[in-house]
Amino acid sequence: MIFDWNSKTILIAEDEPANFLFIEKIINPSQATIIRAETGEEAIEILKQNPQIDLVLMDIYMPGMDGFETTEIIRQLRPGLPVVAQTFYENQIEKQKVISAKFDDFISKPININKLLVILEKYLKSESQTA
Repeated sequence: MIFDWNSKTILIAEDEPANFLFIEKIINPSQATIIRAETGEEAIEILKQNPQIDLVLMDIYMPGMDGFETTEIIRQLRPGLPVVAQTFYENQIEKQKVISAKFDDFISKPININKLLVILEKYLKSESQTA
């Protein structure tokens, strides 16, 4: 599938450069605009300054404000904005915490490329075409 998200803006909250570059490489062919935040605080500031953001891909464990706390604030600022959690589950309790949090969806690390694209498409709804 080829996804056309050229009119969409995705905020990727991810502190690890390698993880961000991997996600960016997956999304780039869609032509979506990508904005990166390396901390929760930075994600909130970017969101306030960019009302065109269509979706947030949120790492759970970042320095300073984590993804849970950041998402709580995002829900206050933009209640309908889709927030997709991304994390590596260390145990079943952590997995349950992510599932029960206020995320619209989640993807576990290591990220499955096809699963990520399907989740993003679910919230961005492009005019996709068969390759």
